[in-house]
Amino acid sequence: MDSTMKRHKLILSIALFALCLPLSVQSYRIGDAVGIIIRTNKHKLEAYRHQMPRFGVSTKTKIETQFLIDAAGNDLKLADGIRLARQQQNPHHHNFEDNTQEELLRMSMQFDEGFHHISTIDVYNPSQRPPRKALDTLIIKFVYSASDGSIHSVQQETRYRDFQPNGGGRNTMPKSFTVEYVWIEEADVDLESGVFFLFAIVLLVALLGMMDVCCGSGSEENGGTYSKAPKSVDGFAKRW
Repeated sequence: MDSTMKRHKLILSIALFALCLPLSVQSYRIGDAVGIIIRTNKHKLEAYRHQMPRFGVSTKTKIETQFLIDAAGNDLKLADGIRLARQQQNPHHHNFEDNTQEELLRMSMQFDEGFHHISTIDVYNPSQRPPRKALDTLIIKFVYSASDGSIHSVQQETRYRDFQPNGGGRNTMPKSFTVEYVWIEEADVDLESGVFFLFAIVLLVALLGMMDVCCGSGSEENGGTYSKAPKSVDGFAKRW
């Protein structure tokens, strides 16, 4: 009896999980903004709305490198304070090197509340050894389904520009880079019908389990245990 009840509870739990599964999946409409979490090698920040992709709509946007550097809000103020202090200590040194222009800058992106992401890429790599990198264009390809409003996969492609030295002969970090969002619609698959069909099967099994429990309880109340009818041997009932 106890094992039957445990099995019955397990079946009901699976049925409830199958029912809640379609509700837990994020569903977008065409043109909805898809949120982005950007992680750099220093900070974690949320993208502005104009930097976000639009579900099912291929778009382009610009991301300022200053935005990535100033993610915590105080880094550039601190860098400005250090720069001013050094200039005051050595006012004749006009060829002051901006440290923010010589730092390695990397980032990764997460989409759809973290369900999809792109791997970490170099935005700016001023290493003296090749390959030196300055990001020019980041292409992000979304494979999606318009019928259920879901993102199936995310892929990335990067294009880098040649380093452009400034007047002093030093390489400088680019002010911005382009992000292209390309949406590729996948052949519609009726996932919703499949999920509800699965739920119907689980629910049917759960109902059968409940009937089994009820019948078992009724048998115990009416007569308790009972013995099976004696088997027959050669047409005659076996005597005990």
